[in-house]
Amino acid sequence: MLSFAAVHTLAGCLLAADAEADTLGWGTPPTLLLIHDRPLTSDGTVPLREMRSVELPLRRGDLLTDPAGLPALLRRLAADLHRPSAATPYEAALDTIVGVLRAAEPDTRVLAWAACYDDILTGVGQPRPARRIDAVDTDGRRYELTRLRGEGQPLLHVHDTSDTGVPATYPGLSALLAATTCHTLRVGGGAA
Repeated sequence: MLSFAAVHTLAGCLLAADAEADTLGWGTPPTLLLIHDRPLTSDGTVPLREMRSVELPLRRGDLLTDPAGLPALLRRLAADLHRPSAATPYEAALDTIVGVLRAAEPDTRVLAWAACYDDILTGVGQPRPARRIDAVDTDGRRYELTRLRGEGQPLLHVHDTSDTGVPATYPGLSALLAATTCHTLRVGGGAA
């Protein structure tokens, strides 16, 4: 179970990803973030951990092959990770990322997957362009960050329970997290 401090740090990681995306501008392809942590010291003195993220940019063409877009792509990526013989470019990239993480620090833990993408919000009033970052952590907690175009600050909600109003990316991110945990165990041989 993630501690309050870890949840707070993970939320800060998502805010930092939004700030970075803001410098790149609107209309960039969606990006997946693999959020993980690792021990800060190897001598075993103080059990502090450092949280980091690895970006995995998605190809815009992959989203156009399925009418459901990003949610369908997330589910497909998760399904591909369950098939060791599926040599997709994303699986090769994930193998490399996990291998580098495990080689650098065997006690690395996968904590969450997030998707950063542009969207159109239609809930209240006129449709408005927005940047979204949806994430799910290993406890099943949902993070929903929304920045309306032209607004200075994003709005971040952290949900401990699965209530109504779950974003369409949530099932795919959850499946990707579960598949990555299994995949990490298969590749690294350790606990995720």
